[in-house]
Amino acid sequence: MMNDEILRINGFEIVEDGFDQDKNKYYEGIFTQGNGYFHVRGSFEEGLADAPQNEVYTRTMKSVTTEQQRHPLSKQGTFLPLMMGKHPFLEEVIINLPYFMRIEIAAGNEKLDMIRSDIRDYRRVLNMKTGELTRSFTWITASGEEIDVKFSRFASLDEKRLFVQQADLKPRKGTPYITVKSGIDAGVTTNGYCHFTESSLFEKENKIGVTVKTDVGERASIMCENQLRGLDAVCHTELEKTTIDVIYEGALTENATLVKYSVLGCSRDRTEDYIKEMKECLEQTARLEYKQLLEKSKIIWEQKWKDSDVLVEGCQKLQDSLRFSIYHLLRCGGKEEERIQVCAKGFAGEAYYGRYFWDSEMYLLPFYLYTDPLSAKSLIGYRYWTLEGAKQNAQRYHCRGARYPWQSGLTGTEQCSMWEYADNEVHITADVAFGVMHYYFASGDEKFLFDKGAEILLETSRFWSERVDKGEDGEYHLLNVMGPDEYSPMTRDNGFTNYMVKFNLISALETLRLLKEKKPDRYREVMEKTNTLESELEIFKKIADSLVVPYDEKRKLYLQSADFEDYALIDMDSIWKDKKKAFGHYASQEKIYRSRCIKQADIIALMSIFPEKFTEEQLRVAYEYYKPLTTHDSSLSPAVHMLVANRLGMEEETEQFLDRTIAVDMELVRRGAEDGIHIANCGALWQMAVQGFMGMLPAYQGEKLRFEPHMPSFIKSMETTLTWKGRKYKVHVQGEKVSVQEMPVKKEGFCLT
Repeated sequence: MMNDEILRINGFEIVEDGFDQDKNKYYEGIFTQGNGYFHVRGSFEEGLADAPQNEVYTRTMKSVTTEQQRHPLSKQGTFLPLMMGKHPFLEEVIINLPYFMRIEIAAGNEKLDMIRSDIRDYRRVLNMKTGELTRSFTWITASGEEIDVKFSRFASLDEKRLFVQQADLKPRKGTPYITVKSGIDAGVTTNGYCHFTESSLFEKENKIGVTVKTDVGERASIMCENQLRGLDAVCHTELEKTTIDVIYEGALTENATLVKYSVLGCSRDRTEDYIKEMKECLEQTARLEYKQLLEKSKIIWEQKWKDSDVLVEGCQKLQDSLRFSIYHLLRCGGKEEERIQVCAKGFAGEAYYGRYFWDSEMYLLPFYLYTDPLSAKSLIGYRYWTLEGAKQNAQRYHCRGARYPWQSGLTGTEQCSMWEYADNEVHITADVAFGVMHYYFASGDEKFLFDKGAEILLETSRFWSERVDKGEDGEYHLLNVMGPDEYSPMTRDNGFTNYMVKFNLISALETLRLLKEKKPDRYREVMEKTNTLESELEIFKKIADSLVVPYDEKRKLYLQSADFEDYALIDMDSIWKDKKKAFGHYASQEKIYRSRCIKQADIIALMSIFPEKFTEEQLRVAYEYYKPLTTHDSSLSPAVHMLVANRLGMEEETEQFLDRTIAVDMELVRRGAEDGIHIANCGALWQMAVQGFMGMLPAYQGEKLRFEPHMPSFIKSMETTLTWKGRKYKVHVQGEKVSVQEMPVKKEGFCLT
């Protein structure tokens, strides 16, 4: 890709020079800010006159690969991950809360609007190192006056409830009479639907606020306080049906600054009185200057980057894309909050409903495990929090045990209404078990494994003992299964799924053995609580020994499923008219389901996770076999293929897949981030860099921190900081040379070995 085709990044800054309304919604996703507790899209403070936020329309569950998303000029977003509502067609969905960043400016009768106004020298910058977003421009009013405008804002990492904004106005020509309107707009919808059953706007003690009650009975509140300097203004408050504003009016004779302090909270907060906490936070922080509060937040950002930044020498596009990915991963991290995970759009849009998928364990968990273990513990802790929901899912299918849903929300019950995914994409249950073990191996957190992980492993194994079928050959099989390749929905003995199920069963047996040996009282407690007999464990072992991963010894080829070659071969090139669009747009679902065309290659994904379990010949045979059959319609596919191509020394193809991975969110023409960040792709890019190029062997491949670099020639060297079982290490890789230096700081809460 050419430099002008991708998002412009300068060091730690994402830069937008010049406003293009066609890219506005894209940059709203790119410039999303947050702190783990809440997140806001990068929408303009003043909004756009031609983009109302209260549109009502019907959205139903469809394949996100081929669904045609609505593309308004702007879609604001305020998301508290703890707050989800009930959509009539989409089940549990994240709620877009009232827009509190609203700061509208008018000069005379003319309202500031990026499309309608005469704007010069526009520039917007997100400093990923500090989390601050700034926008500056000169506004030429209809009457010929000129005003230099600068907006600045950040979500505090020091105070989880706090968001701070600053608007600077400087008269450049003339003395315009201006109106500044700072308020809250509760007239917003989520996926075309209003989730608020009540909305209460209020003004009290120099503060404005709103409390909304959702359609599931929870409440969310926002409070704001404004401080204005440099403008001799008349001030009053205006209250309408869905909006409340503090309005300042006066002649702009000198530089004027408005600072807006906002705090958020909800009834799901773990506190006796969240409103009281919000008030206290606002009272304390509103005494401080914008820069003081930013500095407090910057200190925490600085430490986060020290723990996670990857320095790349020789490949600027990899450096830039890693910084972009790490920023959004850091923003989404949720320390000590096991009731949520990270949604598939990184809380930067509504497209994936705020749901959690297999991405969490397979592509997000590794980043947090080796850079931010407390967030990793929360991520995997969610699966224990929702274990009861997983049991309910199993009961729906008349099975015992725990069956994790393809799409999760707050309850852990299945939220996907499309049968092929909800019924058949069962590999996620084994993926959760894999995540439990990966967390244990990387952290050494035996307490979690024994207190929570053992139950997850046992209950998921119990589900598999009922999901398998015993064939006439006397062996166990998994029938009617969809693997990660969602273009093959009803296969027999899917290779990826069977391998992960075997891992699940073996891990459960080994964990229970270890528990019995080290904590016999806890072992008896788990067995009694789950009503498990020793004879059931013997069945787990029989199934693990019996399940096959389809393999053609003659060709040295692992098959995607036992029946994969029963499907039709089709001429994809003749069907696929425009490869900039997904293949799914050109072939019907029915045709795709009966053909050998792959959304993402299951076996390649499996080999990228467990490369040590396969010979180089097996890797190469599988790579070449599946390459012409793979559409890469999944955003995760290029990164997975890049890991395998790089391991095979295919440098040209490695770089091609690197470009495709970067393009998912960063290619300007593609505008992939319009409806949110592909956060799993961000995690996959980090894995590719650290586990692929630098060659870090993940903890499930061995107890000690080891490296087997596979550095392509277009990269000179790489350096990062990693956490391994409570210790931190600075790692530098150049070619095949690896330098590992232990650092004095340790992470709390994990055993040191």
